[in-house]
This record gives sequence, structure tokens and C-alpha cells, in this order.
Amino acid sequence: MATELRKGAPVISLADGVKLGTIDHLYLDPALKQIVGFSFHQGGGLFSAKTTGLIDVVDVHAFGPDAVTIDSLEAVRTQLAVDNRCDDLMDIEDLLKREIVTEGGTKVGTVTAVQFSEESYKVTTIQVSAGFFPDPQLIWAHEIMHVGADLIVVHDEVIAPAQATEAPATPRVRLITPEAKQDERLVAEAV
Repeated sequence: MATELRKGAPVISLADGVKLGTIDHLYLDPALKQIVGFSFHQGGGLFSAKTTGLIDVVDVHAFGPDAVTIDSLEAVRTQLAVDNRCDDLMDIEDLLKREIVTEGGTKVGTVTAVQFSEESYKVTTIQVSAGFFPDPQLIWAHEIMHVGADLIVVHDEVIAPAQATEAPATPRVRLITPEAKQDERLVAEAV
């Protein structure tokens, strides 16, 4: 069974049995090509202030099918940590629909999904559609040269299917973008 990580999924502290809030951002370190944490919010209604916290993925107890659990409140970083830590990070959703080009300047297509290892949180593949490939295609992490603010640059060999090599299968969390269902939106799925 796949575990889904949804924007809007509850974040629960196991030590306190408290729902801390709901996930609003999942952060990628583009230099490391690794998911490093997520932020969540609580409140923010008409008469209450919105509070935000940041949790590093190393502090996650489990990404379950219905919620993300952490051991205790000690894992939560403050709003100041969110503001300071996230300056060099990118929201994983910003990668979706980002254009991919080869180092030689050929447009490959746009990102439709990001997959990463459930153990290390390193990006393993990105799924691409349109452009050069008529059907969705996977590009392996080692073929990605740079994840930039506007584009993702990959090696020229990506567009030479005969030269493609298949990497060994690894457990993954898959980032997808189905239609939004009210406040909840599927962000990632462990397969």
C-alpha cells in the first residue's frame, strides 16, 4: 500500500497526542537534491493568528497514510527557523511544471513528478512529460546537472534512449499533482 504525503495532512506529536497543524510546504535543498523538511501551520482563521513550525525530515517518526507523526514537540522549529532555514531551499511544488533542458540547449519537457528515497530523502528520479518525450519519461538523479531557480539542466544523454541505463529500484516517495480536493492536495506518495 502506498503512503501519501498530502498538503493539508495532519502533523501529530506522539508524546503529547496533539495535532500540531497541517503540512503546507515540503522543502528541497536543490544543491543536495534532497528533501530536508516541511513546514506546517495551525490556525489562521478569521479570529486567530496563524502559527508556523518547521520539522526536519530526520525528526519524523513516520509518514503514515493519514498523518505525519513526530516523537515530541522538541522536533518543532520556530517561525524564525522557518524564515532563516528556508531561504536557500525550494518548495518541492515549485519544481512541478518546471522546464527541463539539456546542457546542449534542447528542451526536454516539464516536471510532472519528483521521486525520492524514503530512507535518505534524496531525489531518485524526476518524471517529465511533453517536449521531447511523447509519453512521461523518468530522468535519474545522476543525470540532473543543476536544479536552478528557473530551469532544471540535465545531461545531453537524457535524450538518447539507446544510451540510457536503468538504475536499481529503490523505495520511493512520489510527488504528484492530481486535482485539489478542497484544502487537501496530494504532495507525495511512498511506493
